[in-house]
Amino acid sequence: MAEKKQTSPIDVIENPDFRQVGDNIWVFPGLSNSGLVVTNEGLVLIDVPIARLIKPYLENIRKKFDGPVRTVLLTHGHADHSFSLEPLFEMARKDGQPRPTVVGHRDMVRRFGKYRMLAAYQDHINRIQFAVPEGVPAFVPPRHNPDVTFDQSLSLVVGGVDFHACHAMGETDDASWIWIPEKKIAFSGDLVISGLPNVGNPFKVQRFTLEWAEGVEAILAREPEVLVPGHGPVIKGRENIRNNLLMISRALRYLHDEVVRRLNDGMWYEDILHDVELPDDLKKAEAIAPNYGHPAFIVHGVLRQYTGWYDGNPANLFPPKKAEVAMEIASVAGKEAIMARAGQLQSEGRESMALQFVDIALAAGLGPEEARRMHRLKGELLNALGEKESSLIARNIFFNGRDKEYQLAGDDR
Repeated sequence: MAEKKQTSPIDVIENPDFRQVGDNIWVFPGLSNSGLVVTNEGLVLIDVPIARLIKPYLENIRKKFDGPVRTVLLTHGHADHSFSLEPLFEMARKDGQPRPTVVGHRDMVRRFGKYRMLAAYQDHINRIQFAVPEGVPAFVPPRHNPDVTFDQSLSLVVGGVDFHACHAMGETDDASWIWIPEKKIAFSGDLVISGLPNVGNPFKVQRFTLEWAEGVEAILAREPEVLVPGHGPVIKGRENIRNNLLMISRALRYLHDEVVRRLNDGMWYEDILHDVELPDDLKKAEAIAPNYGHPAFIVHGVLRQYTGWYDGNPANLFPPKKAEVAMEIASVAGKEAIMARAGQLQSEGRESMALQFVDIALAAGLGPEEARRMHRLKGELLNALGEKESSLIARNIFFNGRDKEYQLAGDDR
């Protein structure tokens, strides 16, 4: 059977177009959801799509809607929601219209500055996370900061329509959600992503578990009749929305509280990581399926937020490099025994443990043919883990590693 390629949400985009979700309210469902509200004075946009989709997005705006774009409300500072502003400004210039006013949380300015400083690093990690092929940019830093920023909330009226932006830390510290009271519609940004919240992303900075739950609950308190998530299908119906948001909140609070309880009981990072998991009913809930994030990532996220890097073992305070430890183990146990045990573990279906033995063997100074054999085995193990994994992030990490191991093995697959 042919092995799966790395997967990316970009692969599933098919001819996106605006879809009406309420009176004078539309959604452009690309990689992420971008909203559009028609007012008496022009258009209000809620987020903008990724650069790859900005051309059809603007073409559809020209074709379907009258009036200039007056305001852009950004829910947070990620590339698939907030970077593609320059083409929008260019459209305004060509139309002889003032540039739209861009509104975002105050911490977005600091976030954009960090992205510009670490642009090459962001390209590197995003290439792995989203399976971006070589030769295609994986990250282009934002050019424009918001024109208007706020702290906890901001309310404005455009063309007779009230908009309320409410800060709620979740996937980012600069996150907010948009409430349009007369329409009973909420744009959640990435507080809702049609899956388990992406807390504890292995590549990214701190995200916020308890605060994410509180943000979801704040949306719930408004009793919306339509909810536009940051990603995925629009949710309609007050009770349906309520059930979805309560499920998200419950999962986040459960994992948060279980980690906190164990910390207070004196447990250390590694033991907590292997001890906390969602209850069975939440594992099966479609609203929080681990299709992008992962429960273990959330546990990592809570631990990172509340603890330091010390793991409770003084031997690990100033440890030698892992490769040096592996060489010492191999010198005692023998390279052949370690390689043999790696193969036995593979045959038993214990891929994660087998990977540890492969890495010990590879650090032991193998000959060329032995090294190729271990790299090939590591590729097979990573592929097996990727095939089992539902989280897009974890799957792409496994498949990215697999491809590199096959290259080192000289195995062209």
